[in-house]
Amino acid sequence: MTAFASVLVRVADDVVAAQAELNQLDGAAGDGDLGLTMSTGARALIAIAPELEAMDLASAVRRCGSELARKAPSTSGTLVATALLRAAGVLGGDKGSAALVAEALAASRTGIEQRGKASVGDKTMLDALAPACEAAQASAEAGLSVCETLRAAARAAADGAALTKSMRAKVGRAGWLADRSEGHEDAGAHLVALLLASAARHACEGTATP
Repeated sequence: MTAFASVLVRVADDVVAAQAELNQLDGAAGDGDLGLTMSTGARALIAIAPELEAMDLASAVRRCGSELARKAPSTSGTLVATALLRAAGVLGGDKGSAALVAEALAASRTGIEQRGKASVGDKTMLDALAPACEAAQASAEAGLSVCETLRAAARAAADGAALTKSMRAKVGRAGWLADRSEGHEDAGAHLVALLLASAARHACEGTATP
């Protein structure tokens, strides 16, 4: 199995394992089904992993985005699918791996901002993704490795997600239930942090942790 397909399967397994946790967080001010939706999408990606073997990285990421859009057509599923499709558009260039990580995250952020019509501070997944983008860019510019860049992005995403506990939601269903959302970490931000932490852990197993 290619490195990408192998990491994908393990990240997807982590999403499935977090189903109850994601549902609970989403239930604070949402429909309470984020975990179910993303687990459905994760299982769909596991199913196509063998198909990704013959693809280059950009094509494989694009295939994941299109499959997620079909199999998890909720708001969150659509946003993650959009992130993958936008990331695929910048992969495959001649830049170093760390620079590509930063560029892919930045493209994902732009796609989510445009599709979700949200901004940093609205208590959404962007509040984890934006700091992750900034951390990845700083790491790439400092000449750090792809694993150091992934880990920096994951740490920043976790910190950003934690900060959403003190925010009031402004968009979507959570925006209608802003009072209920206070004091709870945003489920979408938590999902982003989970995905990046899982990707960094599985992609960089066996490498030294700074």
